[in-house]
Amino acid sequence: MKLRDLLFITSFPLVVIGPILVGVISYQFLKESTFEKLQVVNTIHTEDFVELHINARHDILVKNKMDGLKNYVKAYKDEVIVEVQSEDESYEGSFVIVDNQGERFFYNKGYFVGVTDSELRANLVALKQGARIINLNGEKYVFSKLQFLPWKWDIYGLYPIEETSELLKEVAFAVFLVCGLILVALFTVTSLMYRYFVIKPLSEISLFSERLSNLALEGRLRIKSPEEFRVLSKHLDRMRVSLTENIGKIEKANEELSQFSYRTSHDLKSPLTASKKLTEYILLDIENGDLEEAKNSVKRVQSQVTKLESLVDDVLSLTKIDLNTENEIEFDLKELIDDIVDKRKTFFEDDCCTFSVSVDLADPKIRGHKIRYQQIIENLVSNGFKYKDEKKENPYVKLRAVSVGDRLSITVEDNGVGIPDKHHSEIYQMFKRFHPSLASGSGLGLAIVKKHVERMQGSIHFSSSQQGSTFQVDIKRK
Repeated sequence: MKLRDLLFITSFPLVVIGPILVGVISYQFLKESTFEKLQVVNTIHTEDFVELHINARHDILVKNKMDGLKNYVKAYKDEVIVEVQSEDESYEGSFVIVDNQGERFFYNKGYFVGVTDSELRANLVALKQGARIINLNGEKYVFSKLQFLPWKWDIYGLYPIEETSELLKEVAFAVFLVCGLILVALFTVTSLMYRYFVIKPLSEISLFSERLSNLALEGRLRIKSPEEFRVLSKHLDRMRVSLTENIGKIEKANEELSQFSYRTSHDLKSPLTASKKLTEYILLDIENGDLEEAKNSVKRVQSQVTKLESLVDDVLSLTKIDLNTENEIEFDLKELIDDIVDKRKTFFEDDCCTFSVSVDLADPKIRGHKIRYQQIIENLVSNGFKYKDEKKENPYVKLRAVSVGDRLSITVEDNGVGIPDKHHSEIYQMFKRFHPSLASGSGLGLAIVKKHVERMQGSIHFSSSQQGSTFQVDIKRK
């Protein structure tokens, strides 16, 4: 189901039922308030009738001291009864007098057409029991009741509510119509706003997401309002940028992988081919009885196998960088450096190259992947020794580890042959050997270092000339 259809389904009942409910509620409210106003008006008329027609006559009787004379009292009562039984043009209702002393009641029979005495009596009884409306011959009346104690009369003023009911219906219909028009207008305005602020942005987001799924990454998504869609569009556009960057990285990685596969297969094949050829020479030397030459060939085979083993180790180290699942641990960097020095101590001494280590850390314990730090330091130090300058009197390799703020700085400096300026842009590429005559490495050492540093969100810088090389690795301490 589409969003606009859902909006119509949920809003249409409101447009239809809303005015009806408002009309019914308004009708009930107006009916109640009008009923109360009718009672107030009717009570005023009833009070006026009692004051002008009953109380005034009683005051005359009292003033003339005739209230004790039954004939005069009866005459005055008859006058009031005649007035009740006559039509009053100033009052749309009518009065009913209940004589509690004589258990009689009087009313204008010409006003209450078709109403029997028994029906009127039953309604008067109902009023005493709490009824609010009198229903006489299908007509409804509100009532007001006053008592005139000197004559023991109950005076009821009955006022028809038919005309008022018709007025209420007209008012309720008008309210219904007005509310209906207002709700239709609101529905129209809301629909337009909903289309502009919800449906349109969602459609743009949907189309943009579809383009992303098809890797069509051109063009930006810009939605300014509402705020939630603006934030969502911003995140989607960031996703587009990230996808663009990642695709570029993937393409670069694929290219590197192709080169890696080619160079690896070539470097692996070369020592294998050489070893195979040497074994043929060994067999010929043995057949000819030249054991000394056979031994020399065996040594050359061992050298090729060692070279092959070193290449395999470097390739495995490089591939394990991205697959490293080792948990971060806390370890002592100084102890790690001491272990590296001990492991290569003999090599350093035989190489006649001075090796100095300086660890200036307030706290040598750091947290991270120990194997990454080990391979970074080992490769940088190893390169310093491999490419020493035989022409210099005092070749050296210096290793320093210091804290700089919240970062750990590891520096390896040597006074070796250096790296030619023209090769500086290629220094971290795989299988690059800038002095193949000095060492037979795989050309993966600096590539391994670079990858480890990047995985730890660190940075690596170098400077190199004929006076030597300096590599500095900065990693945030944990």
